[in-house]
Amino acid sequence: MPEIPKARMSAREREIRSRLAQLLSREALVRATLSVREKSCGKPTCRCARGELHRALYLVASEEGKLHQLFIPRNLEAQVRECVESYQQIRDLLEELSRLYWDKLQRREL
Repeated sequence: MPEIPKARMSAREREIRSRLAQLLSREALVRATLSVREKSCGKPTCRCARGELHRALYLVASEEGKLHQLFIPRNLEAQVRECVESYQQIRDLLEELSRLYWDKLQRREL
């Protein structure tokens, strides 16, 4: 498809493209979700035996129909959450941009 001159872009289109460029240039990103799991270790004297289960965080993604999981240690949790959030923001912005162009194509304005 031909390049769209900035003059023909709406303010929202320019805003979305600018935000996408910012996210892509400086943010780490990963297509996945986070899964919190709680379990008991089985030791009779452990706090989990009284109901205070151990918490573990996993990064979960599907690739070529296979589910992949990666344990995330607590010291990386904040960074990994940001990576997942960045990807989700990019995905949402791309979806909105696609809807804008869909509407333009329906009006034969592209």
